[in-house]
Amino acid sequence: MPKKKTEKPGLAKRFFSAVGGGVIKIGGATHRVGQVARVTKGPRGEKVDEVTRRLRELKQLESLREEERAEKRKLRGEKIWEERAELKRPLSERLSDVLYNPLKRPAQRLAKFFKGLDVDLYKANLRIPPERYVALMIGMSIIVGSFAFILMILFLPVLFALAGGVLAFLLALVFGKTRPGRMAKARVVEVNRMIPYALRHMATHLSAGIGLPETMTSISKADYGALSEEFSRVIRDMHTGMSTEEALATMDRRVDSEPLRRAIRQVQRTLRTGGDLANILKMLADETAFEMRMKLRDYTQSLNMLTMMYMFASAVIPAMLLVMITVGSSMGGAVLTPTSAAVLFLVILPFMLFYFVMMIKRFEPRL
Repeated sequence: MPKKKTEKPGLAKRFFSAVGGGVIKIGGATHRVGQVARVTKGPRGEKVDEVTRRLRELKQLESLREEERAEKRKLRGEKIWEERAELKRPLSERLSDVLYNPLKRPAQRLAKFFKGLDVDLYKANLRIPPERYVALMIGMSIIVGSFAFILMILFLPVLFALAGGVLAFLLALVFGKTRPGRMAKARVVEVNRMIPYALRHMATHLSAGIGLPETMTSISKADYGALSEEFSRVIRDMHTGMSTEEALATMDRRVDSEPLRRAIRQVQRTLRTGGDLANILKMLADETAFEMRMKLRDYTQSLNMLTMMYMFASAVIPAMLLVMITVGSSMGGAVLTPTSAAVLFLVILPFMLFYFVMMIKRFEPRL
């Protein structure tokens, strides 16, 4: 049989098959190289992951440290603020906190005996409970009595020194009991002196269109002494939920000042019915200032007579005593002996002068 001739592939077909075979070989080699690379680079990749993890942990630790520093700064700031607030507290309040624990029982019993002490503390703006204030009274009285006893025992017998110490203790206790009432009266006097200026201040702000709460806040921040403190308490009561009328009524019960009472009533009436509050307050300020001038005029008139009596007692009476001693010694009579004159001059005359000073102080007008 004749042999069939095998057809040889064409040139193009051989070329493309050679190229395809080469591509397949290159792909297989690349796949093997990739596997080898993955096998050989595995530990290095794990090291990279470990470094990244540690860096993240360090970053977290740094953030935690920063939070701790911020917390410490906050605590330090709060501590400094508490120390400053403690230093701003009056010395009497801090001493009462120190003396309350050792004197708790007698202070509680004695506080029940002192009627009206809580009202006097409230009016005097002393933010101390009655029991703590009584503990402060007892502690200071013990200190005063002990000091008086130690001082007297150096010059007097023990019995007299003991009696003097007990007397000093009782006097200090009475002084501490009456101190809140005297402070409340002093605050009333200061309020009466400042009320015309504060009313004009309020009238000016209200005429400018500023509201009443903002006006009272301005008064509380101004330099009107006890009156500014009272308006600060009014603003604080309003912040706690009281209405303006209730807060003003509380101040009226707290301060026994007639000019302030008239102003509060006018403000309350205006809040209920309406009206020109600025003009009303200005008229009240003028009226209060006129009353103060009239009281000062009456005081100066009475002071002239008291001054003449004081001059007579301090200058004329010693000269009269000297003349009486001289005349009595020259005439040989016992009109006035030098011992009697010394007693009059050293005991009675200072008492009379002190009495005149107290009378002058008593006639001083409570503006």
